[in-house]
Amino acid sequence: MPRSVKGKSAIVTGGGSGINLEFVRILLQNGCNVVIGDLTLRPEAEELIKEHTGNPKALFHKTNVASWDNLYTLFKTAETEFGTFDIVCPGAGIFEPPFSGFWNPPGSEASRDDIHGDRFLSIDVNLVHPIRATQLAISHFLSSSKPASKDDLKTVVHISSIAGEGNFTPVAIYSTTKWGLRGFIYSMAEIEETRHVRVAGVAPGVVRTPLWLEHDDKRRMCVGEDEKEQGEWTTPEEVAQVMYKICTEDQVANAKGELVPIRGGSLIEVINGDVRDVPMYGNQPPGTGTDAKGLFILNPMEAWKGMNAAVEKPGWGKV
Repeated sequence: MPRSVKGKSAIVTGGGSGINLEFVRILLQNGCNVVIGDLTLRPEAEELIKEHTGNPKALFHKTNVASWDNLYTLFKTAETEFGTFDIVCPGAGIFEPPFSGFWNPPGSEASRDDIHGDRFLSIDVNLVHPIRATQLAISHFLSSSKPASKDDLKTVVHISSIAGEGNFTPVAIYSTTKWGLRGFIYSMAEIEETRHVRVAGVAPGVVRTPLWLEHDDKRRMCVGEDEKEQGEWTTPEEVAQVMYKICTEDQVANAKGELVPIRGGSLIEVINGDVRDVPMYGNQPPGTGTDAKGLFILNPMEAWKGMNAAVEKPGWGKV
């Protein structure tokens, strides 16, 4: 029997667009209040908030997820508005942007990472923020007026990637953060049984979101020489549906009708029309045992071109 989210509340970072926006939409459709933490909202997110001013309610709190103060304030906003919260999705992420990527090191023209700043924004957003948000979530779940219990399971749902199952040199930091997030999810497995908090995640293939279609350097990776967009994508909606099942069910069906278990520490690969469990040990390549559609970008050489152009600049990486 699925667990209902009606009357519950959620925090979703990155909920202003893409996969996270679709997750917000599903939560609202099922009666769950949502606080969106993001820097900006796309028009469709603004419209969704306008449509939900009652019960359930959606609201936006401007949040820089790389700031721990901002994260703390976001969580306090949810407490103030709804009294408590039951679901946290630290979904905000960035895909090796020129301003914070391995091949544009601090001090280079494209980078915004301070050469004396002791950090990469990409790592702060993609790895540090989900870990810190999970700490804040568990702290609340254990001490709220309605604490986590066997009959009231709380959930933290993360978004990893198939990039955390392999390697792709042009996006070295992104892949590293997703490997790290994968390990973190596995490390949280036991607290579902001991503390009644499920920490689990999804590992999508290439998802048709504005990240790919509205940034020229990324768009070129997804079109052929004829400028036609690749035909096989994973959709935001199907990823969000699996995220919802992580919050409400203990299994999800794959394309063959087989049931894939969901539990604390689960990482569920989501690719065009299919799912599979990503095991901690003995994992096979992404898509193994599935129809393997929507897995990879159409034109990966574009990523290599960008990397090589950066590396070949005189004095690359010198301070």
